[in-house]
Amino acid sequence: MQAIEFVSKAHDGVVDLPREYQGWDGKEVRVILLEATSEASKRKTLFKAATISTRGYRFNRDAANER
Repeated sequence: MQAIEFVSKAHDGVVDLPREYQGWDGKEVRVILLEATSEASKRKTLFKAATISTRGYRFNRDAANER
């Protein structure tokens, strides 16, 4: 089995083959669909905002400097 990978846009339930793979037209193929995402959008999901309640917290500068 030969495997190829390419990026294409689906439209009306159809995925077009790139020109270099037009020879595959009419062949029986196995298809696995993965959503192509950009690296920038992947990085967005890595970090989420955090909220910390500091009510009642007392900062002790001397204790912090001892560390």
